[in-house]
Amino acid sequence: MSPRDRSGRTDLATRGTGGDGVPSEDIARAREAAGDGPAPAGPDDLPDLQSDLLPDPPPVPRVDGDAIDAADADFETGLDRWSDPAAETATRRGWRGIRRADGLVSSLRLLAELALDPLLTPGLRRALRAGEPIVVAVAVPGPAWVAPVDGVIAAASGGQARRLTQASRPRASAARDPDREAVDLLAEGRPVVAIAPDAAWLAPTLAAAADHALTVPPLDARLVTRAIAIWCGRRPRRAIAPEDLAGLDLLDVAGALRPGSSPGACAARLRRASRARLGPAQGGAAPPLAELAGYGPAHGWATALVSDIARVRRGEMRASLLEGAVLFGIPGTGKTTFARALAAEAGVPFVTTSVAEWFTGSSGHLDGVVKSAASFFDALGVAAKANGTAVGFLDELDALPNRSRLSDRGADWWLPVITFVLLRVEEVRRAGVVLLAATNDLSRVDAALLRPGRFDRQFEIGPPDADARLAILRVHLGDDLRDADLAPAIRLSEGATGAVLAGYVRAARRRAQGEGRALALGDLLAELTPADPRPIEQRRAVALHEAGHALVAHRLGQDVVEVTLRVGPRHEGVTVIRFRDPTPDRAALERRVLGLLAGRAADVRLGVGAHAGASADLSAATALLAAVHASFGLGGRLSARVEQAGALALMRADPPLADLVEADLRRLEAEAARRVWADRAAIRALAEALLAEPVQTGAEVAAIAAAHPPRVRVPAGRRPYPPGPAPDPADAARHPVPPVPGGTRLPPTA
Repeated sequence: MSPRDRSGRTDLATRGTGGDGVPSEDIARAREAAGDGPAPAGPDDLPDLQSDLLPDPPPVPRVDGDAIDAADADFETGLDRWSDPAAETATRRGWRGIRRADGLVSSLRLLAELALDPLLTPGLRRALRAGEPIVVAVAVPGPAWVAPVDGVIAAASGGQARRLTQASRPRASAARDPDREAVDLLAEGRPVVAIAPDAAWLAPTLAAAADHALTVPPLDARLVTRAIAIWCGRRPRRAIAPEDLAGLDLLDVAGALRPGSSPGACAARLRRASRARLGPAQGGAAPPLAELAGYGPAHGWATALVSDIARVRRGEMRASLLEGAVLFGIPGTGKTTFARALAAEAGVPFVTTSVAEWFTGSSGHLDGVVKSAASFFDALGVAAKANGTAVGFLDELDALPNRSRLSDRGADWWLPVITFVLLRVEEVRRAGVVLLAATNDLSRVDAALLRPGRFDRQFEIGPPDADARLAILRVHLGDDLRDADLAPAIRLSEGATGAVLAGYVRAARRRAQGEGRALALGDLLAELTPADPRPIEQRRAVALHEAGHALVAHRLGQDVVEVTLRVGPRHEGVTVIRFRDPTPDRAALERRVLGLLAGRAADVRLGVGAHAGASADLSAATALLAAVHASFGLGGRLSARVEQAGALALMRADPPLADLVEADLRRLEAEAARRVWADRAAIRALAEALLAEPVQTGAEVAAIAAAHPPRVRVPAGRRPYPPGPAPDPADAARHPVPPVPGGTRLPPTA
């Protein structure tokens, strides 16, 4: 056995027989029978690609792609001779595919040979076999390619080439100098071939000295179809399509090519493997993108992105032009489902992570967290190389702190992590990865992540509207309640997110299965409107309180989404109001405070009196008025002393500010009480409607308000007088009307 070379490999030069003792003349006869012409001299046994302790494989015959194409018509006749019983020595009877006598007993080796065949030109092969001092850098699609390509290069060079393989990102080491090692290797005067998934993983000196830079393309449908034809002895009846290989790497494809298999069986394995790879690890199968509802502009963007990904995979568009996006909004709106559906629709791998996983998947120390994050980005890069692109999803993006809000102590730990993530995000985006992220609070995300080139777009995913809720319910119901009218469920589910709707459907199914029957509409409605255990007096008090909020807000022009008596974790009932003005003035802010105080005013004027149930309303109103004076510059002072979130705390330490806020609260409480009393008929009508149906939509609130106009009491001094007969001009001249202070005139008396 010859000594090891510098790459850790051992060259073995055996002549006269194949690797398992098959004579070379038998190899030549088998190759000629296949239509490939005589095989080059030299052994061709399969190496053990998993161990560096075994010697290097000897050369294997070169697969000539043109000869394969030319021999297609002869597959059914010429390859029949391979099943001659006299030659059947290494496979089961009747299989017409490759045997050990052909020298390509490994599907891995076959795929690597086919991929390298057009890159290893005759001149380059001659230079390698002649031992010329050339340097060849080979970039492969992923780590799984390194060992098979190394075997092909060893065979192609006849054992002359020194090979350096790097299957993972190298770590810096003081004990090892890659550049010095590269110089020493070049000084030997022999061919040097460096193989790595990324040229940046090679020694800079070696990369700079490369005479030939070869990029092995990912497996495509044509190459895999040819590989199946060679492996099985005939082509599959249906050609392999690009979508059959979606999400598969070299090992997946090699695992589908098994000895004795028919072309159809190999193709079926590929399709099953693709579905398994593209299927999410958790959460079940992603729904089709067309069935998703309630995503607004994000849906149109995703549909266009799927078309762009298809163009990238056809070679019509650069992958680096694909965009990324951040999805933000309240929890439960289906942001993760959206990302999974996009990847499934595009037929590309979906890789997901979160900052929490970086901690749980590592020691939790700084270097462990960075390494865990690196594994996510490395996996995305490999998947994008193998499939043209990939979709990466970073959940709970706001768990990565915003640098502008870090304390000095926190900055010492977090800044290296944030900087690393920023650099790697930009790197994988340039490599063609579609990067998506989700957060409940976009304001907590570092601004550097939101710039073009990282996360180009931001889409708010809010609660679905009525049409979207209907579509979501239909998706989760499947074939159940296909002919049922879901209008009552849609009305009762106002404000519910996709996750909440899915929970209603699951609970309704459990109810029906528990009684041993099919799902009925009543089961769903029962989950949407569960029995309320509260006494009627308590429910009536809550109904008046919420009706006060809703009616006053509606009269003030605010968008009332819904009002409900449903009990939540922190409330006995709730009124949902949507504010559309992003830059309100003081009058608009005070209108919001009036809506907040209207519930307490209804308690006092129409109910049992003030109680502690309005504490959350008072807290929100106080904080808003404190911000008017201390943050927004809309009070008596122009200076902004604190941010809005800190205004309430400042008020506790600033008695003059507290006095200003208290005066505003008293003034606005009186105004809210006046409005509640004027609208008492509408408020009582809405409260009765809530007791009958615990969910009232904004449209139903508006209808009740229109049916009960407010009764406004005008003070006596401001009442308009009814029109009387026209005065006699002569009489007006005899009795002139004296002026009053302010320049107005009193009307003439009769």
